[in-house]
Amino acid sequence: MKRQPLFGAAGAPGTGSQDHSHVDLEALEAENDRGIAALSERVGALRGVTTGIHGEVESQHRLLDNMSMSMGGVQLSLRATADKMSKVMAEPHKRRMVYVAGGVAVLLFLVYVWLAH
Repeated sequence: MKRQPLFGAAGAPGTGSQDHSHVDLEALEAENDRGIAALSERVGALRGVTTGIHGEVESQHRLLDNMSMSMGGVQLSLRATADKMSKVMAEPHKRRMVYVAGGVAVLLFLVYVWLAH
């Protein structure tokens, strides 16, 4: 498909300068067409990148929503554990038992580290 020249019709045939300008106009048009094709390829590549980024953002958004829900459950569980621990520490004989259990755990850890070397 041949397009109309960008700067009007070529001059009357037979004059050398007008034929030369016609060839220059066609060369410029061909160069513009190549530039448009290259730009079109770049725009297509950019569209693919932005579509990929959009998909990744949506995926991360869903992941964060799911984490928020699971963190709410962890928060409730941690609060219940802290409440139970405060009840245990309120009574003196149970508090001593917690200290003994903690001391035994620390002692076992130190023995493990000593034997590991």
